[in-house]
Amino acid sequence: MTERQLVSAEQLTVQEMAQICYQLATRAYPNGSPWRQATFMADLALTTTHYELLWWQHDPIGFISRSTVLDETEITNIAVVPTYQHQGHAYWLLTACLAQLTAGTVFLEVRASNLAAQQLYRRCGFKRIAIRHAYYHDPEEDAWIMRKIIN
Repeated sequence: MTERQLVSAEQLTVQEMAQICYQLATRAYPNGSPWRQATFMADLALTTTHYELLWWQHDPIGFISRSTVLDETEITNIAVVPTYQHQGHAYWLLTACLAQLTAGTVFLEVRASNLAAQQLYRRCGFKRIAIRHAYYHDPEEDAWIMRKIIN
């Protein structure tokens, strides 16, 4: 496999998917995974969530997760390991995720200091609508709430 491939959570056990997502998040986020492996397992068990792994050259290099209730979707995680960042993988993951949604509103939160992610989200049509003060920890930081409306 030399091209990007999405593998949905349904193709693996909940334990396998939780472990892979936890390991990827630990590598991708500067301060390690914001969620424990048990949190990923609990999230994967919900009927409202959907997870997909990004595979590249026989290895998982990232993932995206979302939760959808009625016509509202929240992107809960998007992560790509550092070796593969700034190569279009996160953009590909996000646009593939958005293409699966037919209509409604999509929300996400991003650290105020994460300029690269903000640029990616704006490129995909998201707009900042609010700020959550002191939302993130280690270090404490505001979160931007961003929204995209899909017609």
